Amino acid sequence: MTKNGKIKIEKPFLLLGLIVFLMSLAVIYLYRDDIFQTIQDPRQPFQTYTKPIAPDYSTAEAWLAQPDLTQDPFNHPSAGDVFVVVPSVYRGGKHWVLRSDDLKRKSKLQRIVRPNYVAPYGSAGRLFAPYYRQASLYSFMTAREDARKAQNFAYQDVKRAFEVFLKSSPPERPIVLVGHNQGASHVQRLLADFFQGELKARLAAAYVIDYPLPLDLFETTLNGLLPCERPDDTNCINAFGAFMPGDDVIAKRFVSRLLVHDGNDYVSVEGRRLLCNNPLLWNRSEDYAPQRLHLGGVAAEGLDPDMKPAAMKKQVGAQCEDGILFVDKPKTRSLRRPLKVGGKFRTLPSNLFYEDLRVNAEKRVQSLLENGTLPRRAAKLDEFEVIEIKESPVTPIKD
Repeated sequence: MTKNGKIKIEKPFLLLGLIVFLMSLAVIYLYRDDIFQTIQDPRQPFQTYTKPIAPDYSTAEAWLAQPDLTQDPFNHPSAGDVFVVVPSVYRGGKHWVLRSDDLKRKSKLQRIVRPNYVAPYGSAGRLFAPYYRQASLYSFMTAREDARKAQNFAYQDVKRAFEVFLKSSPPERPIVLVGHNQGASHVQRLLADFFQGELKARLAAAYVIDYPLPLDLFETTLNGLLPCERPDDTNCINAFGAFMPGDDVIAKRFVSRLLVHDGNDYVSVEGRRLLCNNPLLWNRSEDYAPQRLHLGGVAAEGLDPDMKPAAMKKQVGAQCEDGILFVDKPKTRSLRRPLKVGGKFRTLPSNLFYEDLRVNAEKRVQSLLENGTLPRRAAKLDEFEVIEIKESPVTPIKD
């Protein structure tokens, strides 16, 4: 203490404090993903967890996107029906699954997910996208039993919604099935549960995006289907998980830690070969597709459902390698992964292949219609030309 009564702090103590502070920051940075994961743990067994109220898919309120079902689909401008399972928007924390009354996440689904992840397919068909009690992001960060139960719980909502969708989809309309992120995991199960029989003929294509699809599933749960090989193939599945430079951590998780359903339970994808369709080429080759082939990405927020955003073209080249789609760093910042806590795991507020997906889905619907394998509905009687019949005398036939 100095003569005037003030405490004197020696420089060595200041330096030591600064070193400790910087070391703490370094530790937090190095283990930021583990810290993020720990924060999201609900810390209660799924079995005793109070589940939120189930959506009622007979009501419009249970759908993020749904056409006017009072209108005859025969008169709809698009020829197909599209069922989209949306990506994760709920990280976790208090709950294992997204609550039906979570207005914050519902707003995010409406403002960001719908214009970026549902709208691209509108030119291919009538859009159906259900709200569902999606499993928290944390449920996909661990293989524990509670997490697997949460994923299965979410799928049951998706399955019920799809059954309602089928009742509104006439047999002459091609089906496009789309899943992004968590939604892609649920789409794999829909393909296994519904498209192994007659419904397969109506499948224009399925898009399993940003979730691994092991090729060995085509010998087991998906043995009635094939990977798409060309841009106009139908009755087939496209899959890719896209990673930009700097995405090493999530790319490693993608090929080793995520789980897929094998018909009985969720099991690891580690060590299994994955399907990769390059969305710039729409084939399974490992050739590099240059930026000039990129039709356009979109970073849309808060658009009206009928508003078409302007696509940003020639942003990235892409190449499939060992089951992963490696993409160049997008030229436009809004198409890159945002720098924020847990940003590696969050759903991007943009769709890098918006226009590529839109054009291809429309092409596959038309290709299936041109195949002539689907039934055709006869035109209504009032659409035929009316011919007036004039009365004329009947002349008896003479013997």
